[in-house]
Amino acid sequence: MAFDNLMNISVDNALWQDYRASNTAMIVVYISDPVSEFPIREIPEELPSELLPEPHYETATYGFYGCGKCKIRAAFVKSKIRNLLFITKYAGTIAEYKDRYFITGWYRINKTADVKKLHIRYTSEYSCLDEDACLALRAAECHFVSIQDAFEVTPEVLKSWDYTARLTKQTRIILNEEQTQNVVDYLKSKPDITEDLIAETKRLWPHTDDEDKDEDEEE
Repeated sequence: MAFDNLMNISVDNALWQDYRASNTAMIVVYISDPVSEFPIREIPEELPSELLPEPHYETATYGFYGCGKCKIRAAFVKSKIRNLLFITKYAGTIAEYKDRYFITGWYRINKTADVKKLHIRYTSEYSCLDEDACLALRAAECHFVSIQDAFEVTPEVLKSWDYTARLTKQTRIILNEEQTQNVVDYLKSKPDITEDLIAETKRLWPHTDDEDKDEDEEE
């Protein structure tokens, strides 16, 4: 399991540094889960699992619980980008939205931390060993919306952003300040359901063998 022991470590254990940036944005891809109507991140079917819990909307962090997309996060910081936008190809249970691309959430990043040593110490798998650093991002503001309220990214929208490549797990799209403000304003005009995503993720999270044993003993 890539993030097994680290899940028990508080994000406050990292040495967070203030982060200054311009009001631009980077769009990154996450995989949504097929068993919920909410656009939550993909949930492991069982534990242990190699699926990283990203974006980790529970703590408004990205990259703390595993070093996936280390180079993308490094590029984010190097380019002094402020806003992180999350796009997914909706896989949930509402049929009319299925297999369409939506931006469902937004982080306003205000802190970074080098978590390479934490990953090496607490995770069983890490890919940042040969990197100079593995930067985690932490948001001062976090806003996620329902799939009905999400910002749809159509081919026409991609074209308006001068993005012509195919969307993949490693996609990163850079928006200028005007493009960023349009998307952020749209998302912030919709109800924030971050707490609903957290509750739904917790509800669907698989039990470990130890938890099942404890429940049996209580009965």
